[in-house]
Amino acid sequence: MTLDALIEALLFATAQPMSARKIAEAVSHSPKDVDDALNALHERLESSGSGTRLVRSGQTVELVTHPDAAGVVRSALKQELHGELTKPSLETLSILAYRGPMTRPELEQIRGVQSSLILRNLMLRGLVEQKEDVRLGQPTFGVTVAFFKHIGLAGAEDLPDYAELRGHSAVEQALQELVASDEKSA
Repeated sequence: MTLDALIEALLFATAQPMSARKIAEAVSHSPKDVDDALNALHERLESSGSGTRLVRSGQTVELVTHPDAAGVVRSALKQELHGELTKPSLETLSILAYRGPMTRPELEQIRGVQSSLILRNLMLRGLVEQKEDVRLGQPTFGVTVAFFKHIGLAGAEDLPDYAELRGHSAVEQALQELVASDEKSA
């Protein structure tokens, strides 16, 4: 796989702006190689008529939908934002309500699957927010006051079996494994 294709996959999976430095760390290449690959990716997306574009803003880059696809994307997102919550969305909300705030990697360690798009959708719905706290070099996410209003509770302490589930040993073990693997890779 080419470096520009690898970066494209990374930007798609994270679904958020990333600095060139973070990209270089993630793909284990020099900043110069990453800059060249970003230029190649930008050129490829523009010349191929792709439904996505690479946007640079200061030191960050982001993969976004092409403006010509705005109507279709808006319609699909509107349905997604106003429809019922999916099982993965409910699972994510439950984890964040009982264990949050937590980083995306911590959430993914517990769920066992990639969660960027679910987090984005829950943030668009106003049920999850990105916190200013940073752990493991990542921002943290937690449920909002609107989430608790939506379910008719005053706060996390009012959740069923909150004290027992917040400190569940299986979850603690999964999070400790993440920290251990992060320390080994550092």
